[in-house]
Amino acid sequence: MRVLLANLPWIRDGEKVGLRAGSRWPHLKSKREQLPYYPFPFFLAYAAAVAKEAGHEVHLKDAIAEEMTDTGFLDYMRDVKPDVAVFETSTPSINNDMAWTAKAKELGAATVLTGPHVTGCPTEVLSEGYVDYVIIYEYEYPLRELLGALEKKGDVGGIKSLGYKKRKKAVINDKAPIEDINKMPYPLRDELPMEKYIDPFCKHAPNAQMMSSRGCPYQCIYCLEPWVFYGARSFRARTPESVVDEMQYLVEKYHAKEIYFDDSSFSVDQERVLKICKEIRKRRLKVYWSCMADAKLQGETLGAMKEAGCIALKFGVESADPTILKNINKHINLEEVRTVVKLLKKVGIESHATYMFGLPGETKETIKNTVDFAFGLGTDTAQFSIAIPYPGTKFYEMAKKEGWLKAEKWEDYAGQGAVIEYPQLSSEEIAEAVHDCRRKIMMKVALNPKQSLQYLKMIWDYGGTKAVVENIIQKMSYLMKGK
Repeated sequence: MRVLLANLPWIRDGEKVGLRAGSRWPHLKSKREQLPYYPFPFFLAYAAAVAKEAGHEVHLKDAIAEEMTDTGFLDYMRDVKPDVAVFETSTPSINNDMAWTAKAKELGAATVLTGPHVTGCPTEVLSEGYVDYVIIYEYEYPLRELLGALEKKGDVGGIKSLGYKKRKKAVINDKAPIEDINKMPYPLRDELPMEKYIDPFCKHAPNAQMMSSRGCPYQCIYCLEPWVFYGARSFRARTPESVVDEMQYLVEKYHAKEIYFDDSSFSVDQERVLKICKEIRKRRLKVYWSCMADAKLQGETLGAMKEAGCIALKFGVESADPTILKNINKHINLEEVRTVVKLLKKVGIESHATYMFGLPGETKETIKNTVDFAFGLGTDTAQFSIAIPYPGTKFYEMAKKEGWLKAEKWEDYAGQGAVIEYPQLSSEEIAEAVHDCRRKIMMKVALNPKQSLQYLKMIWDYGGTKAVVENIIQKMSYLMKGK
């Protein structure tokens, strides 16, 4: 079958860019506030590889990273003439995604919607006449089964994680079993604009993103990954040999100078991390790498990571208030955070901490305490976001029950403002706190010659002199004029 898998066009104008597939936080990125960045669409790329392996004619298109216009993407769909169109959705883009699904149906394709919003609201999405199927949670292998059934005009009723219509009523099947990720092919990268996936966290370009594991043993209430992407508290790791095989592949085929591990947490199993480091050294693989990890790393592990080429590490803190950490089921404490930052400095790995404002229990005082903690911690960089309760998460259920939701439509979940408010804290106060911290971080980077030159080089590698000039103007505008 001829199959189109796409990260659909979304909002792109002089001020904002919509980010969807590949992002833990689907949102509209403000060009003034943030550096150029397109996340690698992992699930789409894995699903494309699995479908291609099954013998289907696969077309994979990241319309957002390619900066395609609506007209350009519509012409592309007409040229491809897909038998099946598979689109990954998100909450803030869902109305846009549904409009594109209607167009694909008009062109004669069977329509399949996947992604976090579909998983959170499958029956609602399936109620539209132009939506033929939805696949919840991880969708690579259920999609393969669906394509096989459609090709043979067979029954789809037994396909796990599939949603379909039976006598005009929505039927949502049970979750598909967990697959052995060591047996999965590499994500299909050949049809994607690899030069666009330059992560601003990385220090070297070109860089490439990969995953060494799936799932997370923790259950933070706000996170899409355990509740929506994977649908369970789970952690599945690839073998160290498999991980280093793909690293070597990215270096040899795409000339990656740095690899970023975009796992939920690369460091869940520190024994495995040590084995990966040993395998890198054994092969004498010369490539820098960085990762999303947690604050529980020990000195021995960090030392081995440094020797194997690790240069930077991200970890989530979210709040400096112990009660909030308990409310959100965040399994860290502030002493662990302080300790890991000291260890990172000692071994020479750069650190980046993430925080969010607006979590349950937030007040003006807790925000101030988190700001003081974040800017006194000593990390090289930090990131501040607005807490958003996406459908399917425990945070969303809690917000609905307690009456905290302020959002009137799904587009409000795009991260441009807070969608919740508390009796003791308004949505405007939450958003302003985030903007204040972003300005402080931006100024801190601007005044650090090493960091500012590093980012300017990354932007130049990404888009040349024009991109550098545009970004300087945008960031100055944000600093001078406010949000």
